Amino acid sequence: MNWGMKIVIGMAAFMLFIVAASIYMVSKDTDSLLEDDYYEKGLNYDQVYEGKQNLLDDAAKPKVNVDNDSIVLTFVAQQNQGELSFKRPSDGHLDKKIPFSTKVGIVRIPIATLEKGNWTLNISWESNLKKYFHAQPLYIQ
Repeated sequence: MNWGMKIVIGMAAFMLFIVAASIYMVSKDTDSLLEDDYYEKGLNYDQVYEGKQNLLDDAAKPKVNVDNDSIVLTFVAQQNQGELSFKRPSDGHLDKKIPFSTKVGIVRIPIATLEKGNWTLNISWESNLKKYFHAQPLYIQ
């Protein structure tokens, strides 16, 4: 085989690789955003920032403990109303939102409703006419 034929075979193999890589990249949907309403949340980020700032100013960070069969949230204030958002980084279909309201400052969530592994817990709540926001990683065994 002469060098001209080797160049043609090399170019054909390279073109075949480029076509295969293009077909693979177009057929996979890995270039999607983490959240469907990403842009809307970006526009409303001022509310989240205000909630985080209220959390720092009032030292109202809740304590999150994972017991054997439940997640226990202990708030500083007694009356709280809001929403818990459990986000699974590896599988967005497992994400859950749980509304809560408490008069004693403690919320219990059974672990049986969540799969084992890494989660991100976003807590947004209102207490004494102030809005708060707290996010923290959570590992369930």
